[in-house]
Amino acid sequence: MGKKIRRNVARRKERKQPVNTGAVLGGLLLGLGRTVFLLTRWTLGIAAVVVVSFGILFAYRWVTTHEFFALANLQIEGSQRLGRDEIAEMGGVSTGSNVLSINIAEVQRRIAASEWVESVAVTRVLPDGLIIEVKEREPAFLTRRDEQLYYADVNGQTIAAVSVDKFISLPLLETEEGVQVGNGIRTLLDEVARNSLPFGMSQIAWLRQDSADQFSIFLEKPRVLVQLDGADLDSALKSLTKVWADLGRRGELDRTEFMFVMPGRAWIRLHADQTL
Repeated sequence: MGKKIRRNVARRKERKQPVNTGAVLGGLLLGLGRTVFLLTRWTLGIAAVVVVSFGILFAYRWVTTHEFFALANLQIEGSQRLGRDEIAEMGGVSTGSNVLSINIAEVQRRIAASEWVESVAVTRVLPDGLIIEVKEREPAFLTRRDEQLYYADVNGQTIAAVSVDKFISLPLLETEEGVQVGNGIRTLLDEVARNSLPFGMSQIAWLRQDSADQFSIFLEKPRVLVQLDGADLDSALKSLTKVWADLGRRGELDRTEFMFVMPGRAWIRLHADQTL
């Protein structure tokens, strides 16, 4: 009782499937064919890239050396103090150079490095032209720095050291220590340029900004020192014009040594200590 009766069950014998040799061989050949196809396609692709690259390189060398693109028309605009040949030399360009081989950015960088140049633009004009447009810094004064004379712009910023080959006769700008050149100096220059003052730029020997609200002008003809109260510079300049005209009518302008002018009034000192 309780014992299980074991029965002998016959085991099934697994039948081995015959190997299809033809199918295996076909698969190998198909894989090999695909591999060969891919390798061939990659090889042809690489060869095509190499051929195209050499073609581009050859074309580039051809166009950058062919005389058809030789620089024949070099146009330089905006130069006043810098000579045409000087600008071309600074930029490293010359007639006969291949226009396509010129590095525009490098030409602009080299010219812009000049202390006289404010901005520069270079344009390539095919097949044989190049345009260089230069905007130069405009000198308004002479100024002293470390016992050396420099050209300075309307803001009093130095441009370049004074040289014989580029000498320009300009009034000397002086400033008191710690005093910055302000709008008053620019206003004075604008009024002189508009011929609204009784004297011109050629008569001014020097200008000085004495303080934020006071300016001095020394004139050579007539030799007179003019000091202006710049708190209301426009009104002071109108007073200066009236005083100047009055002195001229009275024949005392050449005798005037000093005048201090402010809006609505003026103090005059004549030679030989005569005072008005």
